[in-house]
Amino acid sequence: MFRKKDKKSTDKAGASHKNAAPSVISEDMHVLGNIISDGFIDIDGHIDGNVKCGAAIIRENGSILGDLIADSLQIYGRVEGLVKGRSVNLHPTARVVGTIMYENLSIEDGAIVDGKFKRTNKLFNDDTPLDENEENSSESPREDLMKNLRLISD
Repeated sequence: MFRKKDKKSTDKAGASHKNAAPSVISEDMHVLGNIISDGFIDIDGHIDGNVKCGAAIIRENGSILGDLIADSLQIYGRVEGLVKGRSVNLHPTARVVGTIMYENLSIEDGAIVDGKFKRTNKLFNDDTPLDENEENSSESPREDLMKNLRLISD
C-alpha cells in the first residue's frame, strides 16, 4: 500500500517537466508585459515586453519589442531589443534591431541585423536579470505597469 519513492520515479517526474507542451502566443494575440518561463515558447503574435525562457522560436509573423533571453533561440520574425542566448539562429526572414549576445551564432542569407554582436563564453549565471536596469530599479511592479500604460496611451 505504501511504498518508498525510488530514484527512477523521481527522475521521470523531473524529465516530464522539461518535456512539457510549449507555451504558444498565436498570431492574433498581442501581449503587453513581460513573459517568464522555464520551458519553450512559440511566438507567432506580438509581445511588447521582455521575454525570458528556456527556449523560443519567433515565427515569421512574430515580433518582440523588448529583450529576449533564452538558452536556445530560433528567430524567423522581428525583435527590437537585446537578444541574449547560448545558441542563436537567425533565419532568412529574421529582422533584429539591437544587440545580440551569444555563445553560438548562425545567420542565414537574408537575415537583417541592425545593431551589434557580442560573443561571450559565460553568458548566463543563475541571477541573470530580465532587464539590465532591473537590479538598480526601485520601482514597484505596479509603478512599472503604470509607466508602461502611460507610454502606450501617449
